[in-house]
Amino acid sequence: MNKLFINNEFIESKSTDTADVINPATEEIIDTISFATESEVNDAVEKSKHAQLEWEKVPEPTRADHVKLLIPLLEQNKDTLAELYVKEQGKTLASAKGEIDKAIQFIDYMTSLSMSNKGEVLQNSRENETILLTKKPVGVTAGIVPWNAPIMVLMRKVIPAIVTGCSVVIKPSEATSLITLKLAELIRESTIPAGLVQILPGKGETVGTQLAQHPDIQLISLTGSMRAGKSVYAESASTVKKVNLELGGNAPALVTSNANLDKAVDYIVTARVNNAGQVCTCPERIFVHEAIHDTFINKLKGKMEQLKVGDPFNKDTDYGAIINQQQLDSIDDKVQDAVKNGADLITGGHKVDGAGYFYEPTILDKVNPQDSAFKEEIFGPVIPIVTYNEFEDAIEQANDTNAGLSSFIFSEDLKEIMTATERLKFGEVYANCEAEEVVNGFHAGWRESGIGGADGIHGLDEYYNTTLSYIRYD
Repeated sequence: MNKLFINNEFIESKSTDTADVINPATEEIIDTISFATESEVNDAVEKSKHAQLEWEKVPEPTRADHVKLLIPLLEQNKDTLAELYVKEQGKTLASAKGEIDKAIQFIDYMTSLSMSNKGEVLQNSRENETILLTKKPVGVTAGIVPWNAPIMVLMRKVIPAIVTGCSVVIKPSEATSLITLKLAELIRESTIPAGLVQILPGKGETVGTQLAQHPDIQLISLTGSMRAGKSVYAESASTVKKVNLELGGNAPALVTSNANLDKAVDYIVTARVNNAGQVCTCPERIFVHEAIHDTFINKLKGKMEQLKVGDPFNKDTDYGAIINQQQLDSIDDKVQDAVKNGADLITGGHKVDGAGYFYEPTILDKVNPQDSAFKEEIFGPVIPIVTYNEFEDAIEQANDTNAGLSSFIFSEDLKEIMTATERLKFGEVYANCEAEEVVNGFHAGWRESGIGGADGIHGLDEYYNTTLSYIRYD
């Protein structure tokens, strides 16, 4: 599994640049991956270019039929994929299988859209002339995939590209290259032609930069941090390619005096500890009305202290490991700084003793809104809380961020819900529920959380260019 996937073949990299793959739950080295060289990236892009030129001639419904064959392959190999996924990434086995199920649902839905690419017929003021707006594949694309959801996000980069007649070169995260290469085996088993999907492990500053700057790549899609997104955005400017970015979030959650507190607590905890909190859409900043603050804290504390953290293969585990030591230290630093600056530590607040990168379920109350635990994305199982009195002030504070991906409101008052959905400046608003990115929706951020989006018909449109044809027939 420590090879490159180019033109449907697994090949040895010529590079001596490698990285150990560490199981975050045990700290054991499970494999070593090799990174692609500059010449290997160029070779992969060249092969993608030739394959794409032939692929775009195939009718879109036929292309979708090829892609659909991935579904039974994923179903047949679910257990093997999930086991490797858990070892490499640290999330629970149930969560890993759930992500595979979501990927299958995504493939099924996106391929169903293959009959809907009709374009438009436009009116013209000139007689005897028709205008046709048609959609055409952008060409060779590149996808940069993160470590926190490598299966689902890989499909978000691969499936729309192949269905629309494009090809795609994937750079997986160094932390989760093994599961990505395992999926390449299934792509090779399918009838998707050689060269349409290439997978090149490597560092962002080398492989990622080369893909962003490559003149033959017409669209680059990245899911990752704001820092990484800004780098790709800048690096792609020299070739003026299309850029699709889903970057970090810092989601606010408003818990009003009219909230059903039991539901609010359940949904906030479920969303917050999903994947050990390593999800960009989960609630990061909790604004609680002062009238219900004490009751909310007590219910939240009880729920958080019931959680079981540890072995991701144990069916009773609620959440597993943090991806690596660096991220674990980052979470702890933010928590300790918040406490030092006056926040009340309600529960948790420490790394779990023993092997593996685990962090206790943590609640911070009365957090200084200027602390990094509130201003920045924690990406861990930590819930920071502030109180508010006026609903308008809470919305204003919620919008006071450079992020704009997801947001939440918990209230039984329809006016409050509708006001929040209108006033919150985020790509998603979840009212009385946990975060769920449906496959027929459109997952997109505002401000520094991204450009463009994924999922649904609008996500598919990211992979098209348009041509306007003026047809005179007099």
